[in-house]
Amino acid sequence: MKKEKQDSTVVNIGSSSLLVIFLVLCLATFAILSLSSAQSDYSFAGRLAAHKTGYYEASTKAEVITGEIDRILEETAASASGTAYFSTVAMSLDGASLEGVTISCLTESALPSVSFQIPCGDSQALQVTLDVTDYTSEDTYYTIRAWQVISTREWEADDTLNLAPVGD
Repeated sequence: MKKEKQDSTVVNIGSSSLLVIFLVLCLATFAILSLSSAQSDYSFAGRLAAHKTGYYEASTKAEVITGEIDRILEETAASASGTAYFSTVAMSLDGASLEGVTISCLTESALPSVSFQIPCGDSQALQVTLDVTDYTSEDTYYTIRAWQVISTREWEADDTLNLAPVGD
């Protein structure tokens, strides 16, 4: 007797098909991760560019103001005598407005210091502090003590730790 052949339509998924499905899933996952990373890098680069642009604009303005202060110190040195130089500098610079920035002059020691702040972002400012020198014994009218970015926003600590909900 002749055996009848069975016409069965059993689909056998082989190991190669499973491997292809796994590879497609892996590639899709890596593509999504790459896209997410690229978006994050783009966002960070935009924030960094805005921060650097703000700093360089503030630094440029600070250099212009420092040049004006240098000019004022030179004119004061030409017109004031040796002992009256520092008091004249303090009177002419304290509260003065240069390029829309208010200058303050501190006379805590024998040599006054001049300082001002220029905003360079939402929560930062460029602070410049110049120490006025004795022009008769120094080569310059001032020395730069500080040229730094400071935070202008109040720091708020977040000291909460929500580790696990506590049931009552």
